Parts: sequence; structure tokens; C-alpha cells
Amino acid sequence: MVSAEFVVWGPLVRADVPGVCARLEDELRRTGAGTVTVDLAAVTGAGAAAVDAVARLRLTAGRAGCRVRFLHVAAELRAVLTLVGLGELLADGG
Repeated sequence: MVSAEFVVWGPLVRADVPGVCARLEDELRRTGAGTVTVDLAAVTGAGAAAVDAVARLRLTAGRAGCRVRFLHVAAELRAVLTLVGLGELLADGG
């Protein structure tokens, strides 16, 4: 099975999220990956845009029939995702 690596950097603002998701969609289409590892080490902050990006990246990968793993999720972002009920998005290795 083909896998892909995808890096997200920040800080993110709401206007960045659709473009980040489009980049992931393009990468998955180009590679035909069944699994993608999303590296969030360069994402700074844990605001609404970062939370939205994680949720929408998971949705984008799922729509492409792809499993996703989030790596290097900052403790602050992990805590916010858990607080708002989205901690399960990290269950595949984040």
C-alpha cells in the first residue's frame, strides 16, 4: 500500500484551511496513497483555525479513502482538540 507524508506549517488562520485541504487532496490524488502521515510539528498555536484544519484534514483524507495519522501534535493543540471533543481524531497515532 502506498503511503504519503504531508507537512502543515503555521500559524494557521481560517483562510488557510481550504488551501491546506486542497493541497492534501492533490497529494492523495497524485500518489494514490492509502495512508497519509500529517506532520503538525510546524503548526504553532492551538486556535480555532488549527482545530478546524485537523478536523478538515481528517475529513479530506477519509473522503479520498485514505487513513490518516497525525504526528508531532503540540500538547496545547492536543489539549484543545480533546477539550472540544475532537481528541479521537488523533487516535491513529497523533
